[in-house]
Amino acid sequence: MSNHQRTVHKGRRDYACNNCDKKFGDKSTLIKHQNTVHEGRRDYACDQCEKKFSQKSHLLFHKRIVHEGHKDYLCYKCEKKFGDKSYLLKHQKIVHEGRKDYACDNCEKTFAQKLHLLTHQRTVHEGRKDFACDKCEKKFGQKMQFIRHQETVHEGRKNFTCDKCEKKFTQKPGLLNHQNLAHEFACNKCEKKFGRKANLLRHQKTVH
Repeated sequence: MSNHQRTVHKGRRDYACNNCDKKFGDKSTLIKHQNTVHEGRRDYACDQCEKKFSQKSHLLFHKRIVHEGHKDYLCYKCEKKFGDKSYLLKHQKIVHEGRKDYACDNCEKTFAQKLHLLTHQRTVHEGRKDFACDKCEKKFGQKMQFIRHQETVHEGRKNFTCDKCEKKFTQKPGLLNHQNLAHEFACNKCEKKFGRKANLLRHQKTVH
């Protein structure tokens, strides 16, 4: 029996991950899952910035959106642009419709995305920390926390730069706190001042 028939038509998933409950229809997908999710491998590096990705498709998407500036999907309610239609639809559902369709059956929390619900259940109610750092003993419940830890602690990366003084920070909250304390963004059409550039731009767009 071919792999296609076994996995697609018969729905068999014979390859189980020994680090979590996920099962896969073929060995290569299992290995990719283990490499990217549990080992945190990011073998695809962008040649235009320092970012690394676990899958080639993610790298190509990043280059197309970030470095080539392709954002072909426009939100008709706020004029924000997106590089992928799924991001546009997600934005409209969450931001403009305020929908939170995914409810936790263990508490009263609701979520706009299924992924966030599953992450909440896994980390809060099951207490799981599936992402272990191979350079120290720390474990994390979420992949992004794990990646941020590796980038800031072990690689010393500072990806957030202040556009007023070029000071760099490891995390966005540190940048925003710095801007609030050290800089003011003044509106050139009135006398209002803001601690964050995003708030100034929002003011200019809505008021002026």
